[in-house]
Amino acid sequence: MAQACKATGGAGLSHSRGYEDAVNAKISGELNEVESTLPENIKDRALSVFKSAVSEKYPIIQAVEKVQKEALGEIETVFKGQRFKGFIKFYFDSWLVTISVNKFGNGSAQFSAGVGQKKLVCPDPFMGRLSDPNMNRSLT
Repeated sequence: MAQACKATGGAGLSHSRGYEDAVNAKISGELNEVESTLPENIKDRALSVFKSAVSEKYPIIQAVEKVQKEALGEIETVFKGQRFKGFIKFYFDSWLVTISVNKFGNGSAQFSAGVGQKKLVCPDPFMGRLSDPNMNRSLT
């Protein structure tokens, strides 16, 4: 029977827990902004698909998969034989979801996604200045 390596045994388990928690979370809050380099018709379709998935309380991973299948699949036909790179970012109250497309001239395409939780920042206007390590430094 093979022995598990003492240095790397179980290394993936603790790292994947945060990922699993993030992608299985459900988005709450309002959509604040959408940023995209996709063509307008594909962007609008992706936005409507993502909004419907969020309203149906899909986990983030299922919402992203739904957008990739239903909206971003059109990129393969629209840009047939051409190279295309693009993304769409959904900014919510507490989440940022990014879906990227990398389409190659030979017809294959790669999709990737990023999920992040927004950090709330203290609204104190002096916070940045007071925490600046160079504040009392002379310019000599």
